[in-house]
Amino acid sequence: MRLLLSLMLLLSIPSSEAVEIQNLTLEQKVGQMFIFGFAGTKLNKNLKAHLRKHQPGAVIVFGRNIKTLSQTSDLNSELQKLTLSYSEVPLFVAIDQEGGSVSRIKTSPGLPSAYTIGNTNDTALSFQAGRVTGQILRLLGFNMNLAPVLDVTDSQLHSFIASRSFSESPHKVSSMGVAFAQGLEESQIIPVAKHFPGHGSISLDTHRTTPHRQISYQTLLNSDLIPFSQYASSEILGGIMVAHISYPLIDSSQLPATYSKHLITQVLTEELKYKGLIMTDDIEMAGAAALPLVEDRAIAAILAGNDLVMLAWSTELQNKAVAAVVSAVKSGQIPEKRIDQSVQKILKFKKSYALSSRRTLASKATLKNDLKNIQYNSIYDDIVSRFFKSLPGLEKTEAEYENLHVVSSSSNFTDSFRRYIKNQSTTISDKIKSIRQIKTPTLFIVHVTNANQLKDLYALSPEQKKNIVVVSSNAKAHFKDKSGFMDVVEVFSIHPNLGGFTADAINRTASTVSLYEESALTR
Repeated sequence: MRLLLSLMLLLSIPSSEAVEIQNLTLEQKVGQMFIFGFAGTKLNKNLKAHLRKHQPGAVIVFGRNIKTLSQTSDLNSELQKLTLSYSEVPLFVAIDQEGGSVSRIKTSPGLPSAYTIGNTNDTALSFQAGRVTGQILRLLGFNMNLAPVLDVTDSQLHSFIASRSFSESPHKVSSMGVAFAQGLEESQIIPVAKHFPGHGSISLDTHRTTPHRQISYQTLLNSDLIPFSQYASSEILGGIMVAHISYPLIDSSQLPATYSKHLITQVLTEELKYKGLIMTDDIEMAGAAALPLVEDRAIAAILAGNDLVMLAWSTELQNKAVAAVVSAVKSGQIPEKRIDQSVQKILKFKKSYALSSRRTLASKATLKNDLKNIQYNSIYDDIVSRFFKSLPGLEKTEAEYENLHVVSSSSNFTDSFRRYIKNQSTTISDKIKSIRQIKTPTLFIVHVTNANQLKDLYALSPEQKKNIVVVSSNAKAHFKDKSGFMDVVEVFSIHPNLGGFTADAINRTASTVSLYEESALTR
């Protein structure tokens, strides 16, 4: 099916967009291998000149570039229009839209985290989440999403990956991550899995330092590499991002994987037989600073086997990196054959996804109407409702408890709870300590959003805990000990109607109807 889709897309490309590598100069080929970030929410004179000079093959859009949905759509269209003015090769326009804490496009409700999706254990739902995410991005002019995260998380470790991962199980990460990527692909968005060869069990942040992970290749193969191996064999037409993490027991150079020919070429390409795009994380990050000069970083990344090199912030460093690679090819340090190998792959992807640089600007009304037609709300509601389908501690609430007491610091939670609860004897507070003052038979619903609230919960007596149902939307702090509580529901995502789902469960209704009726995209 995906092969047929790719073929159909390829046949639909105007001949002027099917550029052959022999028609490109060395400078244009090198430009195709770079991903540039940029400042601002629209193209100015300096940015246009900078992009025209280097003709990068890709750009990445961050939150700093996004003001409104229509502005984002216009920006992406103008980027492609500018590209056409100097080249017939369209741009990869990339974004980090993982869901959860890493969502550049703000939706209401926000996209669920990967960990939330993973806990449904439903690959069909993960596929649908990827598909609707892709539909939103496609309408806004994106064609590449730096997702899914295929890192295997560790719930006992404080890590910046946290709920960005689907699971602690590499096999669940594999099935859910591949399904999400296939959903993106279905919507003609190029998925880029990250962070090879595995970031989830590392507490250090590669934005700030280069972690050195002391692990053997066999151990890595039986854990973190399982999702990437499955992704490689899935025939998804996508990419993989390499992490700035050193594996001294696997590559004695002790350089980050970004510069490791052993990990990228031998392990990923040859042993895992991966045929898709390979890209660096931003080489301006501190994790990439094992090589002090950005010029050396770009050259080393390409020699290691990366097809795309990301520089997301500094135009000065972008200038230096591109010039260094061109010079390295001319001097023979980088064989031009190596450049051609990556550029051929890049052009193939742009053809296969029929990336059109002739995208017309959509009116605000048309864009808003098209976005409304995406069935996003119902899928997110379905994902969240799975966490409330079985709450055994609530089966006898009406008979055993005179009152309900809700503790939450979120007005969204308490307001939506009130709208859907049948029990009228409900009191509200925002302090967990208020539980200690209530003596009548009371069922407590405690909504947790941060680690400090967890500490307050743990400090309660066993007698108090047994009457508490905890609903947590905290994306980072896992429960270390759930014993003693009536029930604990960990959603790992924020939904504006989470209180409504909780009330619906208390009412013991079988309804799975969407409880949140507003437009999914409000900006």
